[in-house]
Amino acid sequence: MKSVRLWGINVASCDGLPSVVVFGKNKKDVDQLNSKLSGVIWDETLAGKFIYASTTKFADLKMVSGATMKPGILVIEPGVYGMSGRMIKMIGASVSRQDLKRDLVVAADTFTRRSKSHGLHVRNGRRGGKTWKTEVPVPNRVRSRRRKR
Repeated sequence: MKSVRLWGINVASCDGLPSVVVFGKNKKDVDQLNSKLSGVIWDETLAGKFIYASTTKFADLKMVSGATMKPGILVIEPGVYGMSGRMIKMIGASVSRQDLKRDLVVAADTFTRRSKSHGLHVRNGRRGGKTWKTEVPVPNRVRSRRRKR
């Protein structure tokens, strides 16, 4: 699974979806939770409803308000600009597949998607001092005269 910052928060925000992040104290914990999760997420009622990520590092969850060091499955509402998130549900590591599916269906059904207008979103972000650092460096580009105004 992909990184929490990039996939779990940013891509979820861009797509207007909640994020599901598996957190375990070690790789074995994460693998067990991912196995449990994969048993339910491809169900017709859940496919395409979340963006997924996993981690063994609590520091990866520092941008998620409400996150704790307890291993489990976190359902997160990403912030508007994909730079933070808020935990909306913590599902314990010992959850049964049946209860996991029920909890995820409830989370998906109660989540309200935010629609975004790209231009307005970027403009408001710039006005609010929000900046995004890309994973891949952007080469220096020559801006058109029109754009420099």
